[in-house]
Amino acid sequence: MATATDQAAPPRKVSMISWLALALAALLAIAAGFSVPMYLSPEAPKKAAAPKETKRPALIPFGDVVVNLGEERLTRYLRCKLLVVVDETHQKTVTDLLAKQKPFLKSWLISYLSDQSLQEVSGAAGVNRIRRDVRDQFNAMLFPDGSERIQDILFDEFVVQ
Repeated sequence: MATATDQAAPPRKVSMISWLALALAALLAIAAGFSVPMYLSPEAPKKAAAPKETKRPALIPFGDVVVNLGEERLTRYLRCKLLVVVDETHQKTVTDLLAKQKPFLKSWLISYLSDQSLQEVSGAAGVNRIRRDVRDQFNAMLFPDGSERIQDILFDEFVVQ
C-alpha cells in the first residue's frame, strides 16, 4: 500500500519561454548596472560640455651656476644654466618668488652641486636625478605649504670639464 508521501509528484519541467524571460531580465539588469552610474554621475555633463583645457608651460630663466665638483683635487667643474618650468597661470607668482628667494636658492644649488662627483653628474640618469632633486628642493623652499607649482627644471646648458 502506497502512502501520499511515497507518491511524489513528477518533476516540473521549465519551459523554454521561462528560460528566455530569465535571460532577458538578467541582460537588462546588467545593462542598467553599467548605464545608470554614467547618467547619475555629476561629472558627466561637465566632461561632455567643456573640452579639457591644455595647460601650457611657461619657462622662467633662473641663471647659471659654476661649481667645482666634489673630487679630491678639485680639477673638474660643472657649469649649468637652469630654466624653471611652471604652469602659465602661476608664472607671475613663481617669477616674483624666484626673484625674492634667488640668493637662498642659488646658495643651496651651489652646495648641492659641489657635493656631486663626476660619476654622479654624468649620464642621463645622473642629470635626471639632479633635475628631480633641484625641482623638489625649489618647491619645498618656495612653497612651504606643500603645493608644487614648479613642474620641472630644464638645463639650458650643462657642461662638465
